[in-house]
Amino acid sequence: MDIQAGTMKPTFTIKDVEKHYDRLVDYDDINDATPAHNWRFIDGLAMSSIRDGAHVLNLLCRSGKVEEYYHKHRNNLSFVSVDVSKRLLKVAENRFKKAGVKSKTSQLTSLELPWKDNTFDNITSYETLEHVPDPGKLIGEFFRVLKPGGELILSTPNTSWDWIHSLVAFLGIHHPEGPHRFIPRKEIMFLLRKAGFAITKEKTAILVPVGPKMVRKLGNIAENLLGEPIRRYIALRRYFICRKRPR
Repeated sequence: MDIQAGTMKPTFTIKDVEKHYDRLVDYDDINDATPAHNWRFIDGLAMSSIRDGAHVLNLLCRSGKVEEYYHKHRNNLSFVSVDVSKRLLKVAENRFKKAGVKSKTSQLTSLELPWKDNTFDNITSYETLEHVPDPGKLIGEFFRVLKPGGELILSTPNTSWDWIHSLVAFLGIHHPEGPHRFIPRKEIMFLLRKAGFAITKEKTAILVPVGPKMVRKLGNIAENLLGEPIRRYIALRRYFICRKRPR
């Protein structure tokens, strides 16, 4: 435990995460069968203020679906796409080539990001914080490489769903999370504010991530009826939209 920060640091390394994702050769096949997987970047774009022509860092990019989706809904975007897995980066590069996405790819080997201060208009980070050994370090780097007034779009699983992820992986319904630590909401907010971010939007969503369409539709209705204060405790995914405040 980091007493000063009040946060728990995981014991895994970036290399451990790389090995896990390199082994998931059916990564897209499994995720495409889970509707909630792709909702993260669909919801993220809807909540964001990404404009045409933006320069966007996506970390971790996995197989490049975020860039492909954004490319279809915004004009003239340019990306830097980062992942721990060389195998997934190759999958992403093939996707970008077919879709006409303008992106440079880079492998994440250190949490000290190699870009200059004030480089990016936006950063997207979907289900990433829980897979890095020092999330506070990464958030600080996000702040550094964002332009003043730039926007971070972040999602991460709710800690209350950790056991469910383990169960569905055990049953073979979904792939295992691999090295991770689901991070409590208060800790994420602490780290974001410590870095200098202003949290402009927060949303917790998804009660029913899988199942028949009608069941998922009923889950969406229940989400709206419950409201954010209750969803914050029981829904699957947290979103944070953050603005870089000038120091």
